[in-house]
Amino acid sequence: MLKRATLKETQELAHEVSLQVNDGNIILLNGEMGSGKTQFVRFLCSSLKVKDRVSSPSFIIMNKYETSEGLEIFHFDFYRLTDIRDLEEIGLFEILESKKGLVIVEWGNMFKSLFVKEKNIIDIYFNFIEDNINLREISIQR
Repeated sequence: MLKRATLKETQELAHEVSLQVNDGNIILLNGEMGSGKTQFVRFLCSSLKVKDRVSSPSFIIMNKYETSEGLEIFHFDFYRLTDIRDLEEIGLFEILESKKGLVIVEWGNMFKSLFVKEKNIIDIYFNFIEDNINLREISIQR
């Protein structure tokens, strides 16, 4: 699915995705800096009724949230990572192995090989539209 989206349409798209996710799903978000990945996560978490403030984990690599229904959300940002060992230290592999919680990864394409065996992946790509700074092209692949 490919869509040109305003901020409001991005929020609606995040809500649609929220209706399709549960324990064991992985969402990989890809796109340039400032293309809307973190804002999408905020909208998604809002639709999932996350209790906490949602922010980019750029410097700490992972944030953990919980929904009012008890779903754990593990929000990763791979942008600053250069070594897969960093992911071992923060427990990514245990989280993936447990198949519990929703895993969201910003800059997921940086270590895409980690996810080739996973079956419950939603790949989302964000691209700028050159002639309109208020629109993004969003592509969702399963």
